Amino acid sequence: MIVIVFLITFCTTVLLAYLFLFNGRFFSRQNAVIGVPIEVIAEDLSDLTNWKTWLPWLIYEPKAYVDYEYLNSGIHSVLPTCLVWQGKLIKDGYITLEPSRSSAHYFHTLLEAPAFYPNDVHFNIDLTKQKDRTLVTIQITGKLPFFSRWKQRNYGLRADKDTELALLKLLAYLNKYSKASSHEYNAPAFEWLERTRLDNVDAVTRPFVVSNQPMSQKMDQGFHDLITELGPENPPAGPCFALYKKADIAHHYFSGRLGIPVQNLVPCELYPERIVLRGSYLHLRYMGSYQNLSLGWHVLYSFMRLHHLKPHRRRYGVEVFEVGPLQTNHSKDFVTSVYLPIK
Repeated sequence: MIVIVFLITFCTTVLLAYLFLFNGRFFSRQNAVIGVPIEVIAEDLSDLTNWKTWLPWLIYEPKAYVDYEYLNSGIHSVLPTCLVWQGKLIKDGYITLEPSRSSAHYFHTLLEAPAFYPNDVHFNIDLTKQKDRTLVTIQITGKLPFFSRWKQRNYGLRADKDTELALLKLLAYLNKYSKASSHEYNAPAFEWLERTRLDNVDAVTRPFVVSNQPMSQKMDQGFHDLITELGPENPPAGPCFALYKKADIAHHYFSGRLGIPVQNLVPCELYPERIVLRGSYLHLRYMGSYQNLSLGWHVLYSFMRLHHLKPHRRRYGVEVFEVGPLQTNHSKDFVTSVYLPIK
């Protein structure tokens, strides 16, 4: 009898703790200003056929079937109100644009994307006039099923990156209406290169930890110190790279090693080591600024989940900086290969 009472009390406590700690809700919001009149943006967004160009969930399967449906009657029936997709990876999904006042600069949608979120989420775009410019705000709001609430933090991070990517792609798309420089907004591009193995490399390395400063600042200083210690008589034998032992985006904590391939032609204070990267990796080529490089990892992890693979958390994640500031003056042309170890 005592055991039964104890078990009931224990289960009740666990259930209450689960309900208290995990409400299952996640929310993300991103905004930016673009030099395009609000009326121009509102007119463009009112036509759902334009959304295919920048919706982030369609990048994972460019050849997926996309169609449009007309669910409303009356004056709004001229334009589609539902964008539907079907794909092997991204499954069946849709985004429905709910009707609003013709003068409203607010777009409320219901998104069903089972390959990415277990339940429907609200995907909203709000436009705010700022003289001859427009503040564009994108927001994702969702709620998880009861037994998935413990994944609330993971889905919150996923929504953050989906919102960030959607905003960048939308701004780049709307930039065709802007009178500013065409290079003001550039969405990152991704090239999926599937599974690969990495060659061994002789390199000099040094540990790095990022916790309370920008990642780019820490890396610039680390690579600068390595090149300085190598000296002019030991030029790099290949692109610089980073090995990630731990990456916690939510708390901005990263640790690992920075490396430069060398031939060690002349003795110096640094001693090369053989870097051996065993096993299989998923490979994604990211084209864009280092400021948004975390989106490359977000997209690569999404590819991994869509292919029903698992990460190998005991091996290093790898970034190889193929084209950087030394090769081009435009950050949009930076090329970084991202490698995710898998089981």
